[in-house]
Amino acid sequence: MRIQKSEKIGISIFSAVIAGFIILMAAEAINNAKMKDRHIKVNHTYKSALDKQMKAQAVHSNGIEWKSATRKQIDTYMNIEQLKKDKAQRYQFLNLSKTQKVHPKTLNKLLKGKGILSDHGTSFARASRLHDVNEIYLINHALLETAKGKSELARGVVVDDKGTVGKGNKKYYNFFGIGAYDHDPINEAAKYAYRHGWDTPEKAIVGGAYFIKKDFLSDTAQSTLYGMRFNPENPGQHQYATDVRWAHHNARTIAKDYKKLGLKGEYFTTYEYAK
Repeated sequence: MRIQKSEKIGISIFSAVIAGFIILMAAEAINNAKMKDRHIKVNHTYKSALDKQMKAQAVHSNGIEWKSATRKQIDTYMNIEQLKKDKAQRYQFLNLSKTQKVHPKTLNKLLKGKGILSDHGTSFARASRLHDVNEIYLINHALLETAKGKSELARGVVVDDKGTVGKGNKKYYNFFGIGAYDHDPINEAAKYAYRHGWDTPEKAIVGGAYFIKKDFLSDTAQSTLYGMRFNPENPGQHQYATDVRWAHHNARTIAKDYKKLGLKGEYFTTYEYAK
């Protein structure tokens, strides 16, 4: 049986596609293996990093009011050696710039009864895979920032066509506290959501994941909760939160939810300060 020239070309193209796919899969497997346990050495000593954090307006709450964090309080929540020993706090070093491709139905177990975020497992899964961000983290971050899906920002804030908060009929959502500056968090976060067109919960989830990946997780040194909060390579600069306990709270709930789902974090990044 003679094979026509066009058939030979078709077979060659198909073979090339398969070969390319295999190469991509192999490259991804190698990259994933490297991400399992990544280690970063930074140029700052722990003491110098702590000194810089003291100047970065860190705050701490006693449950009633916010006050400037003391050096001892910052040290308590920043000390890597102590954090690594804690089964929950080791999740501060979970690499958040990798999706674990958890099924939406599984994610909905974490969202049941969580206000407006209930049953949005599909949205979180889509955001996770689209922007390559850990989905368990995304959910926990959103729940922390929105009082478990029930805060004013979670329910949506009306903003009119001119960007005036509190006027108009259209609601905008912000689930990650993006742009929620301390001097006026609700208005500023609502304005940010308006400027980015987050007029549905899904847009706020996917858009928020994009912001976090672009502005923080794409930086190797800031791809963890610890890195987002304390920025070891540039202490006191470009940090996600002023609350000295922010990474601590997120790690605790992330660890709890991994356990609840019967899963474990796959990718971790640890830091080593200069001696």
